[in-house]
Amino acid sequence: MSGIKTKSLSFIFILCSLSIFSCDRSTHDIHLESFVADAHNDVLLRAVEGQNILEYHPESHSDLEKFKLGGVDLQVFSIWVSPDEKEKKYFENANDMINKLNFLISRVPKDWGLAKSYQDITYNSRKNKMSCVIGVEGGHIIGRDISKLEALHDRGMRYLGLTWNNSNHIASSAKDETFNRNSLSNIGLSDFGSEVIQKCNDLGVIIDVSHAGEQTFWDVVDQSQEPIIASHSSVYALCPHYRNLKDDQIKAIAKTGGAVFINFYPGYIDSTFQQKAEIINMKYEVELDILAEKYDPLSNQYWFEETKLLKHEKARIAPNINDVIKHISYIVNLVGVDYVGIGSDYDGVEIMPTGLENVSKLPFLTKKLIEHGYTIREVRKILGGNFKRIFKEVCK
Repeated sequence: MSGIKTKSLSFIFILCSLSIFSCDRSTHDIHLESFVADAHNDVLLRAVEGQNILEYHPESHSDLEKFKLGGVDLQVFSIWVSPDEKEKKYFENANDMINKLNFLISRVPKDWGLAKSYQDITYNSRKNKMSCVIGVEGGHIIGRDISKLEALHDRGMRYLGLTWNNSNHIASSAKDETFNRNSLSNIGLSDFGSEVIQKCNDLGVIIDVSHAGEQTFWDVVDQSQEPIIASHSSVYALCPHYRNLKDDQIKAIAKTGGAVFINFYPGYIDSTFQQKAEIINMKYEVELDILAEKYDPLSNQYWFEETKLLKHEKARIAPNINDVIKHISYIVNLVGVDYVGIGSDYDGVEIMPTGLENVSKLPFLTKKLIEHGYTIREVRKILGGNFKRIFKEVCK
């Protein structure tokens, strides 16, 4: 009997190997076997404020342990410097953040490796290391000095977000084009902005249009010769927020060969969230005033404390993982599975959807995609294959 059983099991195993779809494989295994790339994470903000993100932190969305549990193979670490920073040392502070990332990598060389090229990503994958990619969020960091763009590229920057919420010498932002249009001295790309686009194309820096205004967006589409991305944006048709992309923009990004990397933030995936969140903010008005007396309201520390205060209340009104799937599926249905990925914005926002509360929950995204009828091949494109393709094409 045991010999017959062994032969039967061998036969079943062969059938499974021939047709992966004929067997009920664990979605967790599918996730761990896939290349998972997240196009936007702000956890370096915590690191520069003194948190050791190589240790477990219950309050953060991300740390070394959570990246491992989430099966992340490539993480773009956002380099963001507040435009309200009083001393205006944007470039210096950006370099400090890169120094911090390099220091963290040096502490865990068996777990993390800096990736400046596609070859680096391949090498890191073979060594079971997470590839750490640098993405700069906000062109105000370089001012109007093109040499600073080159310097950031030399240090490893592989995508440039042209704007944050503020407009700058490069271009006008989505927020300003929406709310401050009449006060803008320039709408869309400036002459210097056109120079930046050309330099990014020449250097092999991906152009990121998340946070960019619509006029800026169309100027970039006209001028860039390489695929462009939205590193952490969602779908305007499902959630009409100025940070999200309209159908014609999504189609234009796909036409360049780029992709939209879905932002998990509830305010960008659920049109009812913002109003409900404002009610909670009003409820805690006294507590927030006390925090404002203790910390500079424009500081990262104030934001961390505010997040801690409101986290549990806002978790009750947060959308869930299925709302993220809706945004992914909308883009797949509009332009195809080759033009969408994940750009979580972990540790850049106060709350995440139920089911995706932190990086360690990413395997549940794979589970839900499979449940929604996506094939393993399609899931792998969404999880990271599309980002890897764009990186290989642009970051020469």
